[in-house]
Amino acid sequence: MITKPVEVHPVTADRWDDLVEFFERKGPRGGTPIPGHCWCMAWRDESDRPRPERKAALKASVDDGRPVGLLAYVDGRAVGWVAVSARADQPRLERSRQYGPEPGDADVFTITCFYVQPEDRGSGIASALLDAAIDEARRSGASAVDAFPKAEDAPHTSTSRRAEENYHWMGRRSSYEARGFTALREPGKRLVMRLQLR
Repeated sequence: MITKPVEVHPVTADRWDDLVEFFERKGPRGGTPIPGHCWCMAWRDESDRPRPERKAALKASVDDGRPVGLLAYVDGRAVGWVAVSARADQPRLERSRQYGPEPGDADVFTITCFYVQPEDRGSGIASALLDAAIDEARRSGASAVDAFPKAEDAPHTSTSRRAEENYHWMGRRSSYEARGFTALREPGKRLVMRLQLR
């Protein structure tokens, strides 16, 4: 449980090594975190490529200075991640019939992934990341931020906190609603929610 201050920073070239360490950090059973498998490439048309190529593609975006996400730190060690970036940098999301943009959209950012290491969940890290992601989108000139939480909890999520956390890897509806996001549509099991920034 985190009881110390949480700092959140954008992933820039000088923080790339922190992201790699966090994504590839070995767990108690030897596995790596979920983001270390996908490298948050699902919406960037890179999900079918081998893992090293997905990692290299994310690094190229970071090296180009494009926003990709934020890391949360406690005592200088990364403990959480949120993917927040421009819709335009995510072609698969832009083409999606379910989650694509609204007519006339311009400069919209999206929040597409949260990951907090299991031992630190329930400590407010995801909330700190969400607040920082909204601020990052605003600083980057976004007109709005879109998010895609599950519309309802599945029955199995009541069995454990870990099951609930894993189910809500794109964020919780209640967290978005508390910050002023409203539902634009419900095309399937996920909502398309938006926070208008200007």
